[in-house]
Amino acid sequence: MLIGINAGFGDPIGPDFPFLERLGFNVVRQEIQFGADQDRIHLLVSEFVGSTLMPLFLLAGGKMGRPDGNRVEPNEIADLGVAVVNAAAVVGLERFALEIGNEPDIANDGYSQRPQDFAAAISQTRDRVRAMGFTGSIITGGIANLNNRGLAYVRGVLQPHGFPFPDDVVIGFHRYPETCEYHEKPHDGFASRDAEMDALAQIVASRPVACTEFGYHTAPEKRVFFEPATRRTDDRVADSVMFDFDFFNRRQCEMAVLFQLNDGPTDTSEGRYGIRTSTGAAKIVADRIEEQFGVTV
Repeated sequence: MLIGINAGFGDPIGPDFPFLERLGFNVVRQEIQFGADQDRIHLLVSEFVGSTLMPLFLLAGGKMGRPDGNRVEPNEIADLGVAVVNAAAVVGLERFALEIGNEPDIANDGYSQRPQDFAAAISQTRDRVRAMGFTGSIITGGIANLNNRGLAYVRGVLQPHGFPFPDDVVIGFHRYPETCEYHEKPHDGFASRDAEMDALAQIVASRPVACTEFGYHTAPEKRVFFEPATRRTDDRVADSVMFDFDFFNRRQCEMAVLFQLNDGPTDTSEGRYGIRTSTGAAKIVADRIEEQFGVTV
């Protein structure tokens, strides 16, 4: 299994490569945003040339929407895939993967309410990049979580929709914990973490799977409104991250991609997933990753 990190989010991250390589990461999930021009795409693709890190280019991430609130159309997501493959050919990047969209079950209503249209985006993107000779992994945009909502969405995507669904795509998923919990607690309705994965495996049959986001934030949160807020500790977050890398490996995922490289500026859930603080200091989880996977120079 490849281990990865979410980083960049549409901005260049080449200066961080030595740190990520030292920790032993294999993959960086980098976003190719809707509206990115040719120069930006070439920049983001070219910085991986010569690196040991393989990029997983996320096509039209976020909510899969436009600034006007409408969705990015399936053919437009496919256009981004074509642009990445073209840019890779120009700059000489031979090894990369593509992910089609992001968290479609909670994305723009045009996708969250219409899994058949997300299936069309997958099919169109796959067909166009394969016709260009791309042979790398193609991953379906990860459902937002391994819960009943997310699994129902995967089932809806894989139902017959009047066009062939490609048999060579990897099924993507994300996995985040319940409020205030660590790795041990399964989602509601499941007896164990293995039961979550068993449910996914039953839906996707023999298709390979990949976890393109997982993680644990340390911002304050409450189970119920009237309780005092609590935080996850850095020690136990590190334990949970290392458990998950091992768990997803045992469950034969193609890759597991941690969310994320850096904390943000605010003490909120979105701002406290990093393996580094907002000032660039490595956290305990980064040390644990390096101990387990790090490259000796």
